Amino acid sequence: MRTAVIGAGVVGLSTAYALLRHGSEVVVFETGAPMAARSTGSSRIFRLAHGDSGLVAYAAAAAGLWADWTHRAGNRLVGQQTTVVTGPSATAWADAMADAGVDHSLVDEVEPSLGLPVSTLPGPALVDPAGGVIDAPATGRFLRAAIGNRVRKEHIHRIEPHDDWVTVHGSGGTHEVDRVVVAAGRGSLDLAAQMDLYLPTELSHHVRFTFRLKDPDAVPPCWLDGTQSWREGITSYQHLSGQGLWSIGLNLPPDDEAWERGRDVVVAESRELVRTYVREALVGVADEIVEEVNCDAPALLGDGVHVATMGPVTVVWGANLFKHAPAIGQTLANAAIHDTSPQVPRSE
Repeated sequence: MRTAVIGAGVVGLSTAYALLRHGSEVVVFETGAPMAARSTGSSRIFRLAHGDSGLVAYAAAAAGLWADWTHRAGNRLVGQQTTVVTGPSATAWADAMADAGVDHSLVDEVEPSLGLPVSTLPGPALVDPAGGVIDAPATGRFLRAAIGNRVRKEHIHRIEPHDDWVTVHGSGGTHEVDRVVVAAGRGSLDLAAQMDLYLPTELSHHVRFTFRLKDPDAVPPCWLDGTQSWREGITSYQHLSGQGLWSIGLNLPPDDEAWERGRDVVVAESRELVRTYVREALVGVADEIVEEVNCDAPALLGDGVHVATMGPVTVVWGANLFKHAPAIGQTLANAAIHDTSPQVPRSE
């Protein structure tokens, strides 16, 4: 069986890797460079913590696959920093983790012992000991090495599904394959629309900023803060992205990140906000920005994996998919091989 994977982000490469592990023939089509769009940047947060027990279990399955990838890569791909969740969701997420039977703890107060770079913060706090920082570049190197020369630089502009095969039309010609998996980010929208598959089209601008820790040897946990204790309507995710480097993504109110406002406007406002946030709310973090990562993100999707199928074609999309990527790849590969619909947990 020959499968075409469209998109060489982490989900597309994970799918290709799983297909190869099953002994299938695979080709990956990518317009730009692998891992260069939504999968770009130095790091991501891994966590078991979610608001749905199915997603917790799916993340636990991904954790096992991350461990296998680490063994095969010869270097650790997910760190052991833990993840802390603060805000109204902490209690409900703790319940979901309990339902899934995974290790966690819920504390009433945000104590200094948690290691967060903040002086005061309202509780409760959920501690996910399996959480940590994903090394995104090392993950990309591992997957690209495993896939080898099966990544082809070519723009795919049309997919034509038949009963049990697919014609793929690209800038390099026409290709006939048995199955297609589309994991092309924004590019998935047009390809899906040709097959009358609906994908949410609303996008938002988002930017993640990196600062220096004043103590370069500090190892704070990954942190998801939903308290809105600094300013109403603003939440954040924060994590180490290298020794002495602390990355922060502020989640602004939807209207402030709206696509129609334009990237330059959103980035400029986010830059000023995050520097003010660092000065006013954090401790141990210098306010000089040393790196920015810009991306377009699906608006208001939250956590979760979304799939749609049209005969032998499967389209996958979502937000915050990096942490689940090994499990998503295995799910999509299994479905392609066995000609079944991918079974993924419901989204939050």
